[in-house]
Amino acid sequence: MPQNRAGAISAFSLVVASMIGTGVFTSLGYQLPTLTTGPQILFLWVLGGIIALCGALCYSVIAKALPKSGGEHHFLGELYHPALGFMAGLLSAIVGFAAPTALSAIAFGEYLHKAFPGVPVTTSAVVVILLGTAAHSFSAATSARVQVASTALKLLLILAFLIAAMLIPGKGDISWQADPSSDLTSIFQPAFAIALFFVFYAYSGWNAAIYGLEEWDQPDRTIRRALVGGTLLVTVLYVALNAAFLHAAPVEAMSNQTAVGEIAARSLLCDSAAGPIAALFALGLFASVSAQLWAGPRVLAAMGRSTPGLSFLTPTKGAPHTALAIQCLLALTFVLLANFRDLVNYTQTGLTLCTMLTVAGLFFLRQKLPPSTLRRLILPAMIFLAMTAFAIVRSIFAEPTTTLLGLTTAFACALLWFPLQRFRK
Repeated sequence: MPQNRAGAISAFSLVVASMIGTGVFTSLGYQLPTLTTGPQILFLWVLGGIIALCGALCYSVIAKALPKSGGEHHFLGELYHPALGFMAGLLSAIVGFAAPTALSAIAFGEYLHKAFPGVPVTTSAVVVILLGTAAHSFSAATSARVQVASTALKLLLILAFLIAAMLIPGKGDISWQADPSSDLTSIFQPAFAIALFFVFYAYSGWNAAIYGLEEWDQPDRTIRRALVGGTLLVTVLYVALNAAFLHAAPVEAMSNQTAVGEIAARSLLCDSAAGPIAALFALGLFASVSAQLWAGPRVLAAMGRSTPGLSFLTPTKGAPHTALAIQCLLALTFVLLANFRDLVNYTQTGLTLCTMLTVAGLFFLRQKLPPSTLRRLILPAMIFLAMTAFAIVRSIFAEPTTTLLGLTTAFACALLWFPLQRFRK
């Protein structure tokens, strides 16, 4: 393996840790007011997994055709126009990584506060961001070791909770009776699109390995295995976790609540055991903070290579320290300003638009892809494009202010590229 390059296990860990974060431990509370049965909720999570898997299949081929770090920043710049690449990079760096880093850190603080009431949430969030930044300031190899260890811990914790849910009678009271008529009606309501956005947020990170594409050993094989394998594993875990939460606690206790993992653990076990469980969940969330702090600075570094006015973001060697420091500062700012529900909807609008454009760009690569590969990807690409467009359009009707603000932000980021080019000249 080339020096300072990480392998498939590290890439797989990055994808899994990027996905399993605050989303699955918080989203259920915001879905229960509108989705009233177990089958409706589990269908939502299965659907999210299918959409993410379709995206992963398409991205693995696009990454092979356009093999550079930077993710959507590089892809959209090559497929369409540098302004769209700049838009994607800026959105990814600010709302795609810094905001989720902050939300994961806040969730870390909330779970740690449940275990140790004397520890302030904000202080814990700040400390975990600083620790993660320090851990990733050395090299790609060090980052890989930190990520593999923290992800393994997180998976062990989830498996332990799932086993406990299977062995212990729960207090869940949601209906598991499927009603095709009412279930189909709920799917076409605007509120379902908002619930789907929360699922998109939980699944976001399925593309995390592409941001440091040039740092992987054997990148073609590594990216494919990490994106597809990681998405499949996380889909199974998400469906199982939500079933376990619904089994463990009554609907009223979790509805409109953020820390549903702690509520479910307290209901399933006992008050004395809930504290240690919350502390373990907090440790698991460190992997999410770590994953965001690994992937995000790689986007900023890639922007520095393609935008001369931002060349200070690109290191000559080693870790991207300047970009890492910027993401750290942005995440700390979001810790003080975050409103969870609005921030999720706002961030996912622009990011979903970027992934839509990337997958659509697959059809502009006909000259670089074998016809058989393109034919194999038509169905996954169409599923991904149809469902992401559905979520954006329906969310405009359900929550027009935050959705349109997200789209406006994306448009403004694209326009910002033009004065930067004039400044360079």
